[in-house]
Amino acid sequence: MKEIVLSPFRNCKAHLKRVPDTMEFRGKTYHFLNHYYVCEESGEEFTDEATGEINFAQVYNQYREENNIPFVSEIIKLREDCHLSKADMGRLLGFGENQYYYYELGEVPSPSNGRLLRTFIDNREALISAIRESSIKNNNKEKALKALEKLSLVESDENTIYKLIFPNKRSIYNGYALTSVNKVRQMILYFLSQMNVGYKTALNKLMFYADFLMFKEHGVGISGLTYSALPYGNVPNNFKVLYGVFEEVEEMDDEKPYFKPLKTYDLSVFNDNEIKVLEYVANKMAKQASSALSEANHKEDAWLKYKHDTKLLVPFTEAFSLSVDRE
Repeated sequence: MKEIVLSPFRNCKAHLKRVPDTMEFRGKTYHFLNHYYVCEESGEEFTDEATGEINFAQVYNQYREENNIPFVSEIIKLREDCHLSKADMGRLLGFGENQYYYYELGEVPSPSNGRLLRTFIDNREALISAIRESSIKNNNKEKALKALEKLSLVESDENTIYKLIFPNKRSIYNGYALTSVNKVRQMILYFLSQMNVGYKTALNKLMFYADFLMFKEHGVGISGLTYSALPYGNVPNNFKVLYGVFEEVEEMDDEKPYFKPLKTYDLSVFNDNEIKVLEYVANKMAKQASSALSEANHKEDAWLKYKHDTKLLVPFTEAFSLSVDRE
C-alpha cells in the first residue's frame, strides 16, 4: 500500500501510520497493527480499501487459527480439487449456495461450519463419502470423484517433499499462507529464471522479500515457508535441503555452487496479487549481487531482532517494518 496518498479532506498529502491497537471480533479482543492515514493539514484520520483489508486480515487470521477455521485459499482449493461449482459445493456442505459463496469472498465461517470445512479438507475419505451421499447430480459426482482420485496420486508422490518443507502448521510464522509444494516449486523456478546466477544466498533473500512483502500488503504470505535469521540474512528454514528436493532444479558443482532451473516456471498457480509481488521482487532485486541483498536484509527488523538465535522463527508481523514498498 502507499505510504503517502492524497487527502480526501484537503488538497494535500496524507501519511500512512501504523499503531498497535485492539479490535473486538465475535466476543473476543484481538491485538493488531492498525493502519490508517493522517491528513497533513487537518490531522483527520481515515482508511481506504488497502488499509481496511490489512487491518481486518490481521484479526481474522488470528480467529481462524485459534478456532482451526480454514482460510479462504483453503476453502477455494477444496472446491477446485473437487472440480465442483460453488452451487454444488454449497449443496455438498449443506450451507446453501449463497452462504458458501460469501466464504470464498472472505466471510469468516462460524466455528461449526468451520469444523465441517476443516474435516473435508483434512480427511479425504470423509470428503469422498460425503460426495457419494450428496444431492449433487451423478455426472458431477463422478467428475469430482475422478478428480480426487487423480489428485491423490500427485499428493502421494509429493508427500515426502511436503513433510520436509512444511513442518509447521499454518500460523503467523508462515504468514498464514496455504502450504503448497507446487507453489514453492514455481516460486523457486521463477526467481532462478530471473537471476543472472542462481546463488543460494540471493535466492534466499528473494524468497524472503516476496513472502514478507505479500504479507505486508495483504496479510498473508505466498509460499507457506517459515524463516529464520542466519549470519547472511533471513532464510527459509531447511533451505539447505529445500532447493535440492525438486528435480526441476539442478545444483551446478562449480567453484561457487549455484542453482539452475531445468523447467520453465508456471505462474498460473498464483493469484493476481501474488504475481504482482513476485514480479516486483524479481524486477527490483533478482539482478543484484548476493552481497548487496544481504547488506540490505541486515537492516530489516526481521533480521536484527532475531539474529541472536538461529533457531527462532521470524513472525510475519515483522513485515510491517519492511524497508521495501511496491508503491
